[in-house]
Amino acid sequence: MPVKTKATSAPHKQKNGEFYHLECFDCKRAHNESESVTSCTKCGGPLIAKYDFDLIKSRINLFELEQSPISARKYLNFYPIKNFEKVISLREGGTPLIRARNLGKKYGLNKLYLKNEGANPTGVFKDRGTMVEVTKAVELGAKAICVASTGNMAASVAAYSSIAGIPCYVLVPEGTPIGKLSQALSYNARIIQVRGTYSDCANLAEKMAKKHNFYLAGDYVFRREGQKSQAYEIVEQLFWKSPDYIVVPIGCGTNCSAIWQGFLDFKELGLIDKLPKIIAVQPEGCNTIVNQANKKRLKFTAVQKPQTVCSAVAAGYPVDGHIVLKTIKDSGGFGVEVTDIEALKAGQSMAKNEGIFAEPSGALPIAAIKKLAEKNFFKPDDTIVTIITGNGLKDPISALKILPDPPSIEPDMDEIDNYLKYKIYQIRGAEIGGGKISLFKGKVTAKQIEDFMKKEFDIKLNKKIVQKILDEARNFEQKGKTITRSDFQNIIEETLSDLSVKKKILEIENFEVVNSKIKQANATVFAKYDGKKMTSNSKGVGPFDAIIKAMKKLIKGQGGINVTLEDYNVEIAQGGTDAVVKVTIVFTDNKKNKVIANATSPDIIVASVNAFEKAYNLLWWKNQA
Repeated sequence: MPVKTKATSAPHKQKNGEFYHLECFDCKRAHNESESVTSCTKCGGPLIAKYDFDLIKSRINLFELEQSPISARKYLNFYPIKNFEKVISLREGGTPLIRARNLGKKYGLNKLYLKNEGANPTGVFKDRGTMVEVTKAVELGAKAICVASTGNMAASVAAYSSIAGIPCYVLVPEGTPIGKLSQALSYNARIIQVRGTYSDCANLAEKMAKKHNFYLAGDYVFRREGQKSQAYEIVEQLFWKSPDYIVVPIGCGTNCSAIWQGFLDFKELGLIDKLPKIIAVQPEGCNTIVNQANKKRLKFTAVQKPQTVCSAVAAGYPVDGHIVLKTIKDSGGFGVEVTDIEALKAGQSMAKNEGIFAEPSGALPIAAIKKLAEKNFFKPDDTIVTIITGNGLKDPISALKILPDPPSIEPDMDEIDNYLKYKIYQIRGAEIGGGKISLFKGKVTAKQIEDFMKKEFDIKLNKKIVQKILDEARNFEQKGKTITRSDFQNIIEETLSDLSVKKKILEIENFEVVNSKIKQANATVFAKYDGKKMTSNSKGVGPFDAIIKAMKKLIKGQGGINVTLEDYNVEIAQGGTDAVVKVTIVFTDNKKNKVIANATSPDIIVASVNAFEKAYNLLWWKNQA
């Protein structure tokens, strides 16, 4: 720590009556915050805050700064807040800086750290900026707050607005992850889903705020000022030293430029003696910044329609784009682009190795670290801090894109033994990839299945189970589908899960459906019930409805159990014209038994029929127990 300076308790005033002022990043025009808190009224450029650091030095109590617990609120003297009594806070900040020993060992890095911003009140780094932004809205007497968001800012601004007692209007792109929307709705936000991109939402929010005189929140100057506290905390947590590298996901660029500003502040005040290099990370489906940064350019090219699972950074027109480009250049840093699969796998790796569950955008830094470590970019003793921006519960569905559902078993010890014997946990835990790559050359054979299981999972299956897997695989092939690794994992898992059924009372051998745009579907089902071959026919509103009615008629005629379809869900497991679908069926019976069955196929009707057959046989078996 530097030599202590004189401390005072209240902010000093400059000659213009303020201890800070707002200034356009582009044309340098000074602004009063009553004019604008978003963009320059002359050229439209972004606004930044400028301080008199001599005044800040004179009012810092370095002993208190060194000794008090870490939190975003301890740095109030570093924010453009005039009245500390009006601060709106949910105890944000103070997030852990975790030494990633397992990942570090994996990548040959001795000082790899994770700054877990998912530990903030609403589960995301945005809370730091929202604290300052909503406090300023209160200071300026806002009657309502309006914000555009991809989800995280919506939840954060809604939470802080609720305790400030200010109505909050949120515009999000249609299809925003439900985990984020449920938060914002719970905080009483007035949400509007827009059939467009984040940029469309931002443009609409700006017009809405201007027309109705709402406070426009978002990636603007006051948010940037609040989010720079991440840098302050990192310095403290590293015992008043700066790291060599900061690895940051990039959306609008505000957070990256905020963190850089935090390091600049501490260096200006003499609290650190060097600055880190910034490594900016983006998904390839929204790479507005990284490519330009690596060409040392200060202008970006917008992405009109971002396509990425990393929804939190899907900003096709980043508001602070040229600020963050200058930030990367000034730091001597660069950009890294990663695929969605790399981001999802990085999130899984971080969860398995360090116990941190992050949303896909928050895992981008780990994906970048892996790529750079494989190229031996870092020195083993470089101090590297990754910013893990948000909690995985924000978007848990995305993680499941590479993680199958866990298996279901009967409450029977034999089921546990099968689970352990066939290492189903190992199959479930294997990374799914190569969604478009054929796994087998030519038609699949029993030997290929045996070799795959031995090589991948060190499992030896009996001939009966191998034949069942082979039959399912050939069903895929007969539909003209090339079997990929993820297809084959699904086939293996479903075959092994069928071991719960000791006897198949119902076997659906085939079906035929006649369907049209106007008339009801007509289905004929060919099946065996308790070994007897039979045929049943029925009509329905659609193909599967007709098949269900035909099968129920068949079952009823044989005195089978009465089943009720409680839920029917179809999910595309793999996209494209040769898409693979996963069907989930929930059945109940008169005894209130309930079963859930899954089936995967290139054909939605085949998957539905197979799921029906599994669900019925499971219920029948329960009734015999």
